[in-house]
Amino acid sequence: MTAPTSRQLTDDSPYDLVIIGGGITGAGIARDAVLRGMKVAVFEKGDFGSGTSSKSSKLIHGGLRYLEHGEIGLVFESVSERRVQTRVAPHLVRPQAFLVPIYKSQKPGLELMNLGLWIYDSLALFRAPRMHKTFRGARATELEPEIKSDGLKGIIEYYDCATDDARLVLENVLDARAQGAVCRSYTQVVRIEREDGPGTRIRGVTVKDLLTGEEETVACRAVVLAAGAWTDEMVDRFELPLGRRLLRRTKGVHLVLPRDRLPVSRAITLISHVDGRVMFVIPWRGRTVVGTTDTDFEGTADEVWADDEDVAYLCRSVNEYFPRAEITPADVIATWAGLRPLIRGDEGEDESEVSREHEVFVRDDGMLIIAGGKLTTYRRMAKEVVRAAVKWLRGHDDGFAERELDRAGTKQRPLPGAQGLEEPTLEAVAAIGQRLMDTYGIDADDATHLCGVYGVRAELIGQAIAADRSLGRRLDPEAPYLWAEVDFAVAHDLARTVEDVLARRAPLLLVGRDQGLDVCDEVARRMQTLLGWSDDERARHVATYQQEVADSRRFRA
Repeated sequence: MTAPTSRQLTDDSPYDLVIIGGGITGAGIARDAVLRGMKVAVFEKGDFGSGTSSKSSKLIHGGLRYLEHGEIGLVFESVSERRVQTRVAPHLVRPQAFLVPIYKSQKPGLELMNLGLWIYDSLALFRAPRMHKTFRGARATELEPEIKSDGLKGIIEYYDCATDDARLVLENVLDARAQGAVCRSYTQVVRIEREDGPGTRIRGVTVKDLLTGEEETVACRAVVLAAGAWTDEMVDRFELPLGRRLLRRTKGVHLVLPRDRLPVSRAITLISHVDGRVMFVIPWRGRTVVGTTDTDFEGTADEVWADDEDVAYLCRSVNEYFPRAEITPADVIATWAGLRPLIRGDEGEDESEVSREHEVFVRDDGMLIIAGGKLTTYRRMAKEVVRAAVKWLRGHDDGFAERELDRAGTKQRPLPGAQGLEEPTLEAVAAIGQRLMDTYGIDADDATHLCGVYGVRAELIGQAIAADRSLGRRLDPEAPYLWAEVDFAVAHDLARTVEDVLARRAPLLLVGRDQGLDVCDEVARRMQTLLGWSDDERARHVATYQQEVADSRRFRA
C-alpha cells in the first residue's frame, strides 16, 4: 500500500491530522503520518524550522553527558537514532570528532571519563563512527596546540555527528509534501473549531496566511500541537487546561567567531569554570562556534536573543581553555539564541540537570500535545505521536476506524537529498561533488558545499549554473553560498522571505562578516522577480531581515 497524494483525496474530506508547528518535531510527525497513508496538513507561523530547531548546537549526538545523570535509556535511544540519521541523511549528518581535555583538578578524571566512553560506545553497539581514544603527554598537547596545557592529564577523542539542523527540518517537510501532505509556512492557526462550544470535540482549525492576510477554515479529525518552546503559550491561547505548566524553558546562546581568532580542527567539549556547565567549541562553515548557555527563560518565545551577559559568559569560559586567544565580544561575528522546551521537573533543579525526555498528552477532544525532547530523537518522537493519534482516531472516529494504514518506514526511507544514492555513505555524497566539478565546472570548495547541503538535489543547481554561469557567483567571497541557491530556495525549498534565504537556506546571517546586509537588497530584488512582489513588499522583507540582524547584535548595545 502506498501513501495517497492530495490529488487522490476529495477536497471536502477532513484531514486526519492537522499539525500546529513546523519545527523538527512537527515536520517529523507530518512525514511519518503521511507515509502511513493519512491525510495531513502542517501549519507553521514562521519559516519551517525557524524556531528552536534551527538554533541548536548543530549536532546529532548520543548525549554523552546524560550518562552522568543516569539516563541510560535516553543515551541508548540517542545513539541508535544517530546511526539511523547517518543512513537516511548522509549528506546532512556527518561524523564529527570531539576532544575532551581532562585536567588534574577536574572531575570526572581521565580514568572515569575513559570508562564512561566505553559505556557510551557499548550503548551504540560499537557502531559509532569511530571508537574513542585516549591521548596523554605530548600526543595530547599536539592534538589542539592552542588549548591550555598547564595541568593537562590527557585528552579523550570520541565521535558524534554534526548536522545542518534547518536543512534536516526542511527535508522532512519536502518529503512529506512529496507524499501529499499540505505544508504551509507563515500560516498561523488562529482558532480551534469545535462541535459545540469549549471542551467539545475538535472539528477543524481556522488559519491565517501572515503574508497575505487570507483566512480559511480547515476540517480535521484530530490536531497535534508540536509547538516546542511555544507549547504553554499555545495551551493558554487555545484554552486547553492541563492543570500545570508543561515546560521549563532554558535559553541556549551560541557565538560565531572568525576561525583565525579561535582555530580548532576538532570540536572540543569543555566544562565551564564559571558554573561547571558543559559547552562546546566547534569548527563550523569556516568559522568557530562557541556555545552554549543554559539559563532559565521567562517571557514570550518570540523574543529571544543573546544579551551582553550571555556573550561575556561564553567569552570568559572559552578563554580559560584558550588563554592566548583572549576572545572578547568585539570578536563575535554573529550570535544565535534558542529555547530548549524541557519538561518541567522538580522545583530547584539545576537547569543543566533537567531531563531531555519528552511526553505526549492525549486529550478527549482530539488534541494531542508533544512536549520536550531533542533534535537527535525527533524521528522516534514523531512515531510515538502518530501511533497515539491513530489509536485515538480508531477509538473515536468511525470514518477512520476501518482504514488500513501502511508502516511509515522512516527508519529506512532516505530523506530527499539521499534518495537515489546506491549506498548511504560519505563516499557516495563526495562522488556527487566530483560530478559537479567534472560535469558543470564548479569550483571544488563550492561543489563540496553543494553536495554536503543538497545531496543528490545538487544536480539541479549544477544544471542551473551550466545554463547561466552568473549563478555560480558567490554571495560572499568567504562563504561558498551561490546565487543559484537563491533561485533554488524559492523554486524548490519553500523560501517566501529574504530571511528564509539568508538566515536558513544560505545562512550569511550566521557566517557573513556583514551578516548578509551587503547582499540583502540584491537578494530581495531577485526574489521580487521570482515571486511577483510589489516594491512595498520587497522593502518590507528587507526591513524584516535588517531587524533580524539587529536582534542578533543586541548584545553590543
